[in-house]
Amino acid sequence: MPISHDQAHHPEIAACRWFPGDATSIRDVRRFITTHLNGCPRSDAAALLASELATNALHHTLSSNWTTGFHVTIEHTPTQHARVTVHDAGSWNNTPHLTQPGPDTEHGRGLYLVDTIADHWGTHTDTTGRKTWATLHCHSPAPHNL
Repeated sequence: MPISHDQAHHPEIAACRWFPGDATSIRDVRRFITTHLNGCPRSDAAALLASELATNALHHTLSSNWTTGFHVTIEHTPTQHARVTVHDAGSWNNTPHLTQPGPDTEHGRGLYLVDTIADHWGTHTDTTGRKTWATLHCHSPAPHNL
């Protein structure tokens, strides 16, 4: 269920990291998420969401080259949610949108998965690029390994 970026409840940044615009970064994004959300029972789901958002950044934005890359931020909200944000370089003609993939469709499941698994998700574009984020309820608000 998408909500606006402004509806988030003043999150606290737990970790932030830049990743090169390369397919090998997806594995590193998953590891980054599971390491920093170690105490969260939904850390695997958060890693899946982050990898889908990062994959979209690589396939649909200007972040798809090694030097531009993208940032991933993990935040904790006062309502015990973990929010994962992928900040990419944006796109000239591409706005993230939810599609209903067909059973034989090879692509187009990324945001469908995000919408199905995340408690909330959304996207915001400005002059610095695009931020696409997803939140999950996490019973352990204290970040691990900061």
